[in-house]
Amino acid sequence: MTTNVQEVYHVVSHRPIYFWSANDVDIWLRRKRPRFALKYAHFFLRHNVSGRVLVDLSDDDLREIGVQNADERQDLLLEIKKEKLYSDLDEFSKLRTQSTGN
Repeated sequence: MTTNVQEVYHVVSHRPIYFWSANDVDIWLRRKRPRFALKYAHFFLRHNVSGRVLVDLSDDDLREIGVQNADERQDLLLEIKKEKLYSDLDEFSKLRTQSTGN
């Protein structure tokens, strides 16, 4: 079964992840990882983690903002990388469509 990038990507917004506000990140976390959102959403909001910040978070950054469990940090980092990839692929697809005139 193949999944189209557009089907997967439109989780929060039609905007690229880099333009997400802290509220968009909160919505994304609640939809993608509700259990983590219950534990950590307030940390992300308190530190005003926007999409631009989200894609640059490291393991140390997550620990510093309050995510103490190493396995959960790794799960969050994987989820962030996947969302960044979907966002980038969507943008490349839009650019390709624009350049071919379709």
